[in-house]
Amino acid sequence: MRFFYWGIFFIILGILIFAISIYQGEGGFALFLIFPVLYSTGVLGLAAIVVIFIGFFLIFISPFHEISRTEYRTYPKSEEYKTYPVERKTEKEVRMEKHYGGVILVGPIPVIFGSNKNMAIISILAAILILVAVAVIFILLS
Repeated sequence: MRFFYWGIFFIILGILIFAISIYQGEGGFALFLIFPVLYSTGVLGLAAIVVIFIGFFLIFISPFHEISRTEYRTYPKSEEYKTYPVERKTEKEVRMEKHYGGVILVGPIPVIFGSNKNMAIISILAAILILVAVAVIFILLS
């Protein structure tokens, strides 16, 4: 998880450096179709873009690093398995169910999915917040 957190740190740091670059007039931000484009004419903007790519790279390799750090468990032989007592589940045990939901933005159109109604509602709220944030950013930048 360390690589993941370092990746998030580098992405935020790169965004802050790029904001300074935009403030100094060296960089800019535009949309090509639905894709964000960062451009810069100075060294500060280039450094920001490199730092952002380093952050994405660290996030990309973090699962592979975690796999290499896990300890492999040794399981008992089949004869030893038979001697273990069988655990019976009681009615008092609570079954944990995992729920999921998400939003995929295809341009300005959100595609919302969820495993149940509550997660779909949370995803709808997240999509509304994202679209409002993007609208506010575009209003402030123009």
